[in-house]
Amino acid sequence: MTTAIIGSKGYVGARLSRYLKRLGHNVLEYSSGVTGGIDPGCGLFPQDFAFPSEIDTVYFLAQSPYYNAMPEQSAHLFSVNTIAAIQAAEAARRAEVRRFIYASTGNVYSPSFAPFKESDPVRRDNWYALSKVMAEDALALYRPHFAVSLVRFFGIYGPEQSGKLVPNLINSLISQRDIFIASAPGASAMDGGLRISLMFIDDAVKALHLLAQTTTKCDVVNLAGDTNYSIADIVQTAGLALGLEPHLIPAPNPREGDLIADVTLMKTWFSDPLVKLKEGIDLTVAALPQ
Repeated sequence: MTTAIIGSKGYVGARLSRYLKRLGHNVLEYSSGVTGGIDPGCGLFPQDFAFPSEIDTVYFLAQSPYYNAMPEQSAHLFSVNTIAAIQAAEAARRAEVRRFIYASTGNVYSPSFAPFKESDPVRRDNWYALSKVMAEDALALYRPHFAVSLVRFFGIYGPEQSGKLVPNLINSLISQRDIFIASAPGASAMDGGLRISLMFIDDAVKALHLLAQTTTKCDVVNLAGDTNYSIADIVQTAGLALGLEPHLIPAPNPREGDLIADVTLMKTWFSDPLVKLKEGIDLTVAALPQ
């Protein structure tokens, strides 16, 4: 089986590529800055971008690195997250690909403290969320040509990751910096802060592989762990692994919601036991440079 991974040098893409190769897949890798991949300057594929005809599944895992630089880098954000995804889908249509899997995000949901179902309202008042929502809407129009799965990732973490929630918290612990805990509105004391459905990278990779094989209807699907944890849970677990005491202090403003996924749909085709927080943090900490 031949699989194409767009964003193959990213955190998820690189690990998915290695996993599929171990399973015997022929993997075509497309990465930003590599000939034929997304141009890192403009965020788009070359005009003549095309897939070979034998590809079965395309994973679009590319992300603009400028999601925190809004509105200055909004054009690049939409070029990668939205327009390049459409370019890839059109190339997939021409190559008669069977399935197209797009990496969206749990951040598309409108703020809430309840677990998010795939049918819940999405937000368009945030640059990053809007770029993903627009891509989701456009890619859905390709469903007459091939299966499209829009995968909303929640809290992917693991060894060698950088710049995301869990490694940032671990770095704060190691540096003995204060960690701010934003409680829910009206809470009388710190409630542990944001609750999020974390998912260990190995589980995410296995799930992405199985998603390409499933016959379950997965037009939109949350990809997340089946247990949610608070910021306090994460830093206290990491503190035990590191032998460090976290400095938790109240944030000045309450949080607007949590990032908890309803994974009922995911569990219909991915029933493997998921890595729990302690094991995942231990593996992450063990991989830190000495």
